[in-house]
Amino acid sequence: MIRYSICLLVWLTTMACESFDLEKKKFPVCAKPSASIGYTVGQLDVTFFLDNPQGDIGVAGWDPGDNKGKTRVGTRVTYNYDQPGTYTITLNIANSCDDKFTTTRQITVSN
Repeated sequence: MIRYSICLLVWLTTMACESFDLEKKKFPVCAKPSASIGYTVGQLDVTFFLDNPQGDIGVAGWDPGDNKGKTRVGTRVTYNYDQPGTYTITLNIANSCDDKFTTTRQITVSN
């Protein structure tokens, strides 16, 4: 009986568990993004760009600050204001690791 129990125990420990494969996953490694808002003004047309970008930048979104809900996406964008004034620009940057960075800057446009 003891011999049978030992054989059963050995069989259970070797056959009861299925082998499995631990697949090696590669997770992204990112440096946190940052940049300043650079811009050039040509009357009511303003070109925004990333000034001194650092880290991993996946996407850059721009809010031109004129409360019209017209955002732009890209590292360099041009926006046409309807009227002269002082506006607060907001830049939002994100990367593939979901690190985020936001900064603002005031600009004045005139015609």
